[in-house]
Amino acid sequence: MFNKISSKDNQSFKYAKKLFEKSSFRKNEKKFIVEGLREIDLCQKSDFEIESIFTLEKNVENLNHKNINVISNELLRKIIYRETEGIFAIVNDKKQDINSIKLTTDELILVLENPEKPGNIGAIMRTFEACGFKNIIIVDSNIDLYNPNTIRSSLGSIFHLNVFKMNSNQIIDFLKKNNFKIYSSFIESKNNFNKIDYNKRCALIMGPEKSSVNQTLIKKSDELVSIPMFGKVDSLNLSVSTGIILYEALNQRKFS
Repeated sequence: MFNKISSKDNQSFKYAKKLFEKSSFRKNEKKFIVEGLREIDLCQKSDFEIESIFTLEKNVENLNHKNINVISNELLRKIIYRETEGIFAIVNDKKQDINSIKLTTDELILVLENPEKPGNIGAIMRTFEACGFKNIIIVDSNIDLYNPNTIRSSLGSIFHLNVFKMNSNQIIDFLKKNNFKIYSSFIESKNNFNKIDYNKRCALIMGPEKSSVNQTLIKKSDELVSIPMFGKVDSLNLSVSTGIILYEALNQRKFS
């Protein structure tokens, strides 16, 4: 059994559209929009609760959910970003407690301090998950974690990861209490990123593209690292620079 939506004045459609358009509304409601069958399936397998599904009628027989809404292609295109199978879901945010995670002896945590672009965050999550790592901490940021751009750029990796939000003092306390070596990216450092030993329990802190890692984190770092550049540019895209260092860590752990 399913609900049929044919008007833009339908309350369920208006609610979904508001979730799609307004970050503040998503935060208040603690819900977000996920597009595509693959991403919805990843949500379910990662223990996110699917509240409702909106889909073209052709997909209904392949779905098993108590709250399915069939809508027209015209209405669907007012919400989804990309060409998919014609389906999206409203998903409940999942509360995660950093103190409940089990840390390995060689745990590598990625800390993103005040990241600015949702697409970059998603791309970083995709790389981080591809490397086999699990825990990301977003520091000093009001960014909407489940922004549609973040989810799309992550290709669903966001649902495989543990992602936490903290402030600078909280993350330092957590890392020090759990005996992490702290490595912060700092463009003025002469310490090449590939000279660092990433085999022990460590945290990699990456700062915003427009500025450096903040002074609180720099002062508490064990090492400041940089990526050498030989052309005329003086900086790299955040997702690119993060990927370079993560794969150096992976190379040391898996292939050395």
